[in-house]
Amino acid sequence: MGTFRNELTASDQDWIAKQKVYFVATAPAGKSGHVNTSPKGYDSLRVLDSNRVILLDGRGSGCETIAHLRENGRITIMLCAFEGAPRIMRLFGQGKVYEPESPEFGQLFEKHFAEDWQDPAKFKFVRSIIDVRLELVGQSCGFAVPFMDFKSERETLVKHHAGKSREAQAKSRIRDNTVSIDGIPSFLDGTDSTSALAKRRITAIMDMMLPWAGGAALGAALAIAAFRGAFKWLPA
Repeated sequence: MGTFRNELTASDQDWIAKQKVYFVATAPAGKSGHVNTSPKGYDSLRVLDSNRVILLDGRGSGCETIAHLRENGRITIMLCAFEGAPRIMRLFGQGKVYEPESPEFGQLFEKHFAEDWQDPAKFKFVRSIIDVRLELVGQSCGFAVPFMDFKSERETLVKHHAGKSREAQAKSRIRDNTVSIDGIPSFLDGTDSTSALAKRRITAIMDMMLPWAGGAALGAALAIAAFRGAFKWLPA
């Protein structure tokens, strides 16, 4: 049976610190759009207190989490035990995105991540820090989660970005990180999110107008057909 509480206990915080992988879920505002779930590793999650966690966000082929957070702030982090006693924990909250140029990023990075990520080549992988204020903590049994042994982290992404030039990173950011798959702008530095937002708004307006325009066009066609049926001598 699941339980819920308003904050993390000391036991919760100790358990979270031992987990090797966690999952982040976000979604667009409203009824449409795609719900996103991202797996995370690299020892990138930190508990700051009973109602606040931060995670180090790395560069990737998409920007779903950041785009969703900047649109509506909602986020759920899920962890589950793959060894020892079974447990699933969900952290429900509101998240903010801090990029490296912001003072908030600098303060949080220096205190919680610098020891492991200060190498300039390794730091190229870092995209932002996501700061989550927890509203609810849920826990359930986890008996359906299998046992699995941790072998090692995959270093592929870190090495890939370490070897990329600033120009190459800038191009891939514009190509891959400007908007979500639903067209929601990420507003990440270096992306043309203003144009992306304008395009999304125009698309939304067109989507609303098309059914009306289609109906009007059909009505006009039917009226012309009826008129021509009554006056067959009119040219086609």
